[in-house]
Order: sequence, then C-alpha cells, then structure tokens
Amino acid sequence: MPLPDLARLAGAGEDDILLVESLQEAGSFRDAALTPAQIADPRSLLALKVNGVDLSMDHGFPARIIVPALPGVHNTKWVASQTFRSA
Repeated sequence: MPLPDLARLAGAGEDDILLVESLQEAGSFRDAALTPAQIADPRSLLALKVNGVDLSMDHGFPARIIVPALPGVHNTKWVASQTFRSA
C-alpha cells in the first residue's frame, strides 16, 4: 500500500512523521522515523507482496517499508507497528 494512502486512511496530518517498529528485538535498524516528504512520496510503500507473492522471511514478511533513495538496510523489515505523530 502506498504510504500516502495509508497516511490519509489513518488521518495523519501532512506534517506528521511516521514511526515504524520492527519485530526484530534488537539492532540499529529495528525502528525508523520517516519524514513527511518520505511519507508523501507516491513511491513509498508498506509492502506485503513482491510480484504478487507474499514477502519471504528474508525480505521482511509480514510487511516491509520501502522508501525511494533510502539504502535498503534502512527500509524496515518485519514491520510490527506504525504510528503517525506530530513532528
């Protein structure tokens, strides 16, 4: 699902940030804070599938954040929760 659509459905404001937490218990990439510009980019996604197939565990099942121009390791895998907040 495109993040702009998700933000709209969640009632997020255009200046809100998105806090993403992973099921990963430890590590520097277990959470991320996405900026309003990253959320608004129509290419930013909460990915559940790739080419119509559920994500594999290696690729972040059950869900993964994909943000353009963000190095892959910063695209949070194994998404457990997402919270829109005022910046």
